[in-house]
Amino acid sequence: MTAQKLIFTGDVSAPDYPDWIVHRARRLGLRGWVRAGTGDRVEVLVAGTPDLIDAMEVGCSLGPMSVLVDRVLREDAPDVTVPNGFAVLGG
Repeated sequence: MTAQKLIFTGDVSAPDYPDWIVHRARRLGLRGWVRAGTGDRVEVLVAGTPDLIDAMEVGCSLGPMSVLVDRVLREDAPDVTVPNGFAVLGG
């Protein structure tokens, strides 16, 4: 298991996007959190196998229809404590 931070930028201010991310992460069996930043930035900490993290990145880049992701930054997060489950954090 590995942990990575994914930062999605673009038109990602839709209020349903964080919950949409949580739903996808739980379906993939991933752990972590999502935090909406400014209107053009959403941060996701995700822990799981590399192939499932890849699937999460692709899924979050493509949907839902209410967002338009322009860029994804991805970085290792080896020293971050990852919670059990997956949740939305406050901004």
